[in-house]
Amino acid sequence: MGLTVFEGLQSEIFVPITPKSVFTPVKKELKEMRVALATAAGVHLKTDKRFNLAGDTTFREVPDTATVDELMVSHGGYDNADANRDINSMFPIDRLHELAAEGFIKESAPVHYAFMGGGGDQDAFHDVTGPEIAKKLLEEEVDAVVLTAG
Repeated sequence: MGLTVFEGLQSEIFVPITPKSVFTPVKKELKEMRVALATAAGVHLKTDKRFNLAGDTTFREVPDTATVDELMVSHGGYDNADANRDINSMFPIDRLHELAAEGFIKESAPVHYAFMGGGGDQDAFHDVTGPEIAKKLLEEEVDAVVLTAG
């Protein structure tokens, strides 16, 4: 794995060179799609185990029925205070429900997925975490995913 260095930019963590994204062609209109959220922001139910702030590669399932009062952020890569005051800033679940109510999308998925980005074992994300989440999304017949960063 290589490391790209740009003069004037520094990071305290190793930033790997990642492969190009793989995109799937859109085959239907948004109003016909089941949409899920996925986030690297470290969002989870307050009743879930917190993410290990030192490179956790696990994920949490967030039921679509969860309210913002039931959600929180545990992420070691950024100040969680504002996100915990307004979960929708990182995990726009209320906005997704509004889009469904307006008919802009068909519906929100029954389950959404959250993990803690910002470092960690990239091979584990690529070879284990990502494929596990993708498998679940396919099983739930999700047509599109809105991915938010952390």
